[in-house]
This record gives sequence, structure tokens and C-alpha cells, in this order.
Amino acid sequence: MPELHDRPLGTSPEHKILYALQQTGSRLVGDRFLANYLTDCLGITEGLGPVHKLLLASEGQKRGVDPERIKSHLAQAEDNIRWAAEMKAENYHRINVLAFLSLWAAHEAGSENIITAILKTIEPAAASAAGKFAQVKYNMANWPWTENQCLEIAQKLDPKAKEKTPDGGWNAAAKLTTLYGWLGTSVTIPLQAVAKFNEASMVRNVLLHRYGRLGPRDIARVPHLAEYLDKPVQLTQARFSEYYQAVVDVHLAIMNGITANGWK
Repeated sequence: MPELHDRPLGTSPEHKILYALQQTGSRLVGDRFLANYLTDCLGITEGLGPVHKLLLASEGQKRGVDPERIKSHLAQAEDNIRWAAEMKAENYHRINVLAFLSLWAAHEAGSENIITAILKTIEPAAASAAGKFAQVKYNMANWPWTENQCLEIAQKLDPKAKEKTPDGGWNAAAKLTTLYGWLGTSVTIPLQAVAKFNEASMVRNVLLHRYGRLGPRDIARVPHLAEYLDKPVQLTQARFSEYYQAVVDVHLAIMNGITANGWK
């Protein structure tokens, strides 16, 4: 969930790369808590809903509130209780989808911000990135480039890395390894995290573009989700936690690669 205000960080903004790394990590943590906060609020709504209705009726009558208005508020309170129970019954699927899509947005935006900072700061990395385009497009004679130019390059590098990575459309983890490798950073992602990260990437695309409905090709990639063939994949709390951990593991792998270079 995009936040209106940046969280205070311990890293100085002058250290552009480390600042982008910490900012991304902070946003990932925030989206993990988002799901927890929302489920807690729904639990409170369901548990204290009857008390809320009682107070609405009794206090409304004491204060001479119009009976029709009290009736309207009670109907709304009853609907809130019903909806909270419905969310609980589906293991908070819709809440987890909301938090997961926000988490993935934080990951993608964070990766772009990190690469932008690298291109702005590290000349060999910028030269390598420039080499992926026509020579007149991004001239090293004009480096360091503006922030907007660096962001533009970061955004354009991603599809190029996808194209140059074997099975890059599926293997999102390997695509990141290719991309950061071009910049001179070795990113080593644990194998377990690779599999779950790629699955999360696929589920994210399916949620956005097919309203969560998995097709035969998706099931061929992730047979353990076969029960969701041609119907929405359920994002349970356990599955959300697995995807969250995979995204964090990938972020930590990127951070380890960058800090091993001594980049700030």
C-alpha cells in the first residue's frame, strides 16, 4: 500500500544506494504489517460488533436520535459484522491479496530505485548499462546523468534482462541476477527462495491480469496449486507469508551483493 509519508531511516540520503536499499526494506516490512493490522481490525469488528450495536441503540435512544437514523447505523454495523465473518471464513484471502500486491509493488519500485541509485553513483555500472542501448542513446560523456534519466534506464533494463535470461518470463529471480550482474553485482538467491519467488511472481501476474484464475500452463509450473485450475487461487495467510519471505530473501540477496562491492 503506497504510503503517503516516507518512514524515517537511519541511513543518510547522501548514500544513495544504501538509502534505496533501506527504504525498500522498510516498505516491505510495512506491507507485512498491513495484512496483520487489517486482520486484527476485522477480528475486533466481528468480536465487538454486538456490543457496538447495543451501544448504538441504547445511546441513540437516550440522546433522542431519529429512529430511522439509528436503524440505518445498526444495519451498517450488522453488515460490517457479516463482512468480517466472511473474510475470516475465507482465511482473509482478499486482505492478503491487497497486502501481497502492495508488497510486490514495493519490491518492483524498490528495485528500480536501487538500480537508479547505482547508475547515478557507480560509473562502471552506468557504462555497462549504457552499453545495452544504442551508443547515441545514453552517452557516458554526459554522465552522471539526471535522476530521471537513471530511472528511465532502470525501467528499460528490466525487459532487456528478461529477454536475455533463459525462460526469463517465468524465472523472475534469474532475471534479477542477470540484471544486477550487468551492473557488476553478484546476486546469489537461495534455491528455495528462487522457487517461491518465481511462483509469487506468477501469482501476482495472474491476480492482476486474470483475476487470480490459474490456467493449465500455470499449473504445469506449480503443480501443488492444481486445485485452482480455472478458478481463483486462494492467497491464504500461510501462502502470503511464504511469498513475503521469498521477496525478503531476494531483497537480502541484492543487499548482500551490493554491500560486498562496498557501494554506498
